[in-house]
Amino acid sequence: MNMVIDDSQTEARTGPHDGELTEAVRALVRAAAACAAFCEHIEHNEPTTTHQVVAAAQVMRRVAAQLADQSGLSLRQLYEDRIRSVEASSLLAHSTGAERMELVGADALAKAHSWDEVQIAQVEHDRRFHPDVFGLSKVDQLRHYTFHVTKLAGLLLDAVDLGAWDSFRDERLADIAVFGVKLATVCNERLPSTSVDLT
Repeated sequence: MNMVIDDSQTEARTGPHDGELTEAVRALVRAAAACAAFCEHIEHNEPTTTHQVVAAAQVMRRVAAQLADQSGLSLRQLYEDRIRSVEASSLLAHSTGAERMELVGADALAKAHSWDEVQIAQVEHDRRFHPDVFGLSKVDQLRHYTFHVTKLAGLLLDAVDLGAWDSFRDERLADIAVFGVKLATVCNERLPSTSVDLT
């Protein structure tokens, strides 16, 4: 009996397909729009709830996990690496004292495997390394994060249009999850104790 092997099923995935990237762009644009709508309602003193922001944050975390999984990468590791890079490049990490500055977020993320553990590590990172934003009112923090989500949507769209997924993956994929965590936190939404990685 002759068996025909479909090569497309035996090849390892090297990243998301164009359609999957396009859907990710759409999801990020919708997340940014939901955050902007919330901010606009607040500015006009109109009735609103944080539900749309919490839902946008959940979508962002899901999109980041799917894109990482489609790329054969651990989102948890990408997240840790991103935070470690931010902390290591900070002036706070290069103090003149004899003691090494603890990289609070990155060190905590090295032990974190669930979203609730990542959330606590992110809060510690933000408190130490982003006091300018951490000290803002909650609505001002959310407005600031909306700028970041909008920027990420544009960068991912550029990556799709220019065929530059690898660069976006290496430099910005983790940021989708980071802001998916920050948005939930600023809305006082405790994240679940489910795994960050899909597999």
